[in-house]
Order: sequence, then structure tokens, then C-alpha cells
Amino acid sequence: MKLRLSLRVGITAVVTLLIWGHITWDLFHGGIPTHYLLHDNNLPGIPNWLGGLVLPFFTWFLLYRIHKRIDGPAIPVASESLRRVIMRFLLAMAIAITISFFFTFEIDVIEYIMLGIFLLAFIFPLYKSEYLLGWVIGSAFTFGAIIPIGFGSIIALMCFVFYKISRAVLGLFRSKIK
Repeated sequence: MKLRLSLRVGITAVVTLLIWGHITWDLFHGGIPTHYLLHDNNLPGIPNWLGGLVLPFFTWFLLYRIHKRIDGPAIPVASESLRRVIMRFLLAMAIAITISFFFTFEIDVIEYIMLGIFLLAFIFPLYKSEYLLGWVIGSAFTFGAIIPIGFGSIIALMCFVFYKISRAVLGLFRSKIK
């Protein structure tokens, strides 16, 4: 199964309608909220409408990256099927929704979840685009779109470094054993 252009356009359109629907709802129910970096009002604020402009382009960009990876000219890898991409996306979205829930109700377990993510990053390639897209879409309702895009991109970069370091160390040990 391929990630065709029509599917990418459809997904991007749905994300666009959802984010602008949320912004419109906010507008008529108390105003569009502004989210502050590190949840501190002294730091710059980011209004949700800005996420309405950025999230559709970010979604399109990540879907294009996924398309190039799973439908590109390279030899297909079994672990890069659309079914796996969807499962990774849903897993990341579920984790982001869980973190958003705990944040909203001020339950102090988010640090442990993040630690678990960083530990799993040594084993699994959590830097892939579908994980980042799931993270952003799963947490956009609570935090707007801009903060999850920035924070998620930093997490993805850290996961990339952790995964590549673990692979390099394993390769070094394998070469020493042989």
C-alpha cells in the first residue's frame, strides 16, 4: 500500500480543517488562547492561530518525507510499510494525548514518560516523521501547534542522536567480538 498524493492531500486537508475548526471554536468561546514557552507568562506567547498557518505545511512536509521513504526508488524494507507507519503514528499520538491529559490535570508523571521515550530511543528509531507527526497532532489540542512542533522537533533530534549512538556502539562491539 502506498502513500499516494491523493491520500497526502486528504490527510493534510483533514488536519487543516481540524486545526481551523478548533481555532474557530476558540474564537467564539472566549477568544483564541495564547500559549507561553515553558508555561511562563514572562516568556513570549504563541497564539493558536499561528499554528493554524504552520500545521498544514508541517503535515504536508512530514507526509512527503514518509512518502519518499516508503514509496521511493530504494529497495523496499519490510519495516517501512504504510501499515507500520500508521501504527507508529497512532502510538506517538496516543502518548502525546496521554501527556496532554496528565499536563491538564497536573499529574506529575510526565517526566517518567519522557524518560521512557528517551530510553526507547536507544532501541527504536523514534525520530521518524510519523512519530513526530503523531506527537504534534496528539498534543496540538492542548498546547497549540507551534509548541509541539518545536518541542517535538528537538525530541526527534535527540532520539536520532541516541539511536545512532546506540547503533555505533553495537557495531563497535560486534567488530571487537569478531
